[in-house]
Amino acid sequence: MSASTELEAVGLNMLIVSIILSGLTVLEYAWNVRFEIRVIWPQLWKSAEAKIFMIVRYVGLAGQIFNVWFVNRMASGVPNHLLACRAWYLYQVVTVQCLLMSEELLLTQRICKMYNNNKYIFSILLVFVGAQCAAMAVSALILVPGISSSPTCVIVDSHPAQIYAGATTTAVHLCLLVMILWRYFRGNWPEFLRSYIKNMVRDSVCTLIAVSGGFFLITIAPTVDQPLMTQNLFFLVMLFSLWFGTGRLVLGKARFLQESENDSQLTKVDLDNLEPLEDCDISSAKPSDSKAIPTKLTIAVDSELGVGAEEDIADVCICDWVDSASVSSYAPTIMSMETGGSGEGSGSRN
Repeated sequence: MSASTELEAVGLNMLIVSIILSGLTVLEYAWNVRFEIRVIWPQLWKSAEAKIFMIVRYVGLAGQIFNVWFVNRMASGVPNHLLACRAWYLYQVVTVQCLLMSEELLLTQRICKMYNNNKYIFSILLVFVGAQCAAMAVSALILVPGISSSPTCVIVDSHPAQIYAGATTTAVHLCLLVMILWRYFRGNWPEFLRSYIKNMVRDSVCTLIAVSGGFFLITIAPTVDQPLMTQNLFFLVMLFSLWFGTGRLVLGKARFLQESENDSQLTKVDLDNLEPLEDCDISSAKPSDSKAIPTKLTIAVDSELGVGAEEDIADVCICDWVDSASVSSYAPTIMSMETGGSGEGSGSRN
C-alpha cells in the first residue's frame, strides 16, 4: 500500500469512527437529558461534582461534533495550513487533558470517602494525580511541536515522548484501581451500604479500566501492526471514553440515590463519610447477632407545665446497632420514670 493510499484509508477510518462515537454521544445525551435537568442541574451551585459533570458534559459533546466536521475535511482530502494542524492537535490534547483531570478528581473524591477522608490517603492521591497532570502537561508541550503530519493533518509520525505520557496515566489509574478494590474487598461494609458501595465501585472500576486501556494502547502504539491508525484514532476514542465514563460516575450515583430515596437507613447516612464497621467506634461493642431495633420513647409531663399529659418525643427510629440486651437493660428505668411522672401528675391534679 502506497503512502497516499494509507493516509486516505486512515482519514476514512477516522471519519467512520468519529461519526459512530458522535452518534453514541448524542444518543446517550438524549437518553439522560431529562434526568440530568431534573436532578443534576438544581445541584449546580451546591455541588462541586455537579459543576465538574456539567463542564465535562458539554465540552465533550461540543468536541465530538467539532471532530466530525474537521475529520470530514481530512477524509475529503482538503489541505490545511501547518498552523491549523498544530492548533487541531493542541485542541485534542487540551480537551483530553481537561476531561482526564475531571475524571481523576471525581475518582479521588470517591476514594477519599471510601477511606473515611483519611488525610494520608488524600496526600498520596494528591501526589499521584498532581505528578501525573504535570507529566502530561510537559509531554503535551513536547508532543505537539514534534508531530509530523500530512497536508490534511493526518498524523504521519509522532514524538517518542508519547510513551511516557501514556505510561504515567496508565500507572496512576492502576494505582487508583488497586486502592478502590482493596478498600472494597477488605472493608466490612454495613448491609444497608453495600448496594451503594457496589454501585459506586462498579462505575469507578469500569471507567478506570477503559481509560487505562486507551492510554496503554497509545503507549505500545509504535510496536503494533498499524501505528498510524492507532495514533490517529487515539484522541477520538479517548474523548468518548472520558466523556462517557465521567457521565457514568455522576449519573449512575444520582440515579441510584433517587431509586433508594425510600430507604430510610441509606438516606440517614452521611454519604460523604463512608466507613466500614471496623472503622466505627461503635463496632467494637456490636455483638455478632445485633439488629437495628426501632425504639419509641414516651415521657409523661405534668399538665401544669402547659403540655399534654403524654407526648411522643419523635417518630424517629434509633437505627444504630443496639442489641436486645442493651435495650432491655434500660426498659425498667424508662418504666419507672413514666410511672413516677404519672403519679406526680395525678397528685397535682388532686
